[in-house]
Amino acid sequence: MQFRRIERPHLIEIDHGADKDNDPGIFRTTITFDEQSDGKTVITMRQLHPTTSQRDAGIGFGAVEFGYQTLDKLARHVESSKAT
Repeated sequence: MQFRRIERPHLIEIDHGADKDNDPGIFRTTITFDEQSDGKTVITMRQLHPTTSQRDAGIGFGAVEFGYQTLDKLARHVESSKAT
């Protein structure tokens, strides 16, 4: 996998469930990469759900924990890439 320097700000938006018409489970994930003054990168992940009940269902399903797992995997990958 190749890495490139991220020019700030960098934004990624992903629509989940968009492959179906009128999907009641559709939501948007936004991932933002911002560089701090010390050269480190801050990653912010957000989800936008169309209703409170859909948001609550996502939290109940473990969306927050899965987000942390994803960030932990990314951190391990970046650290291992530095060593090579």
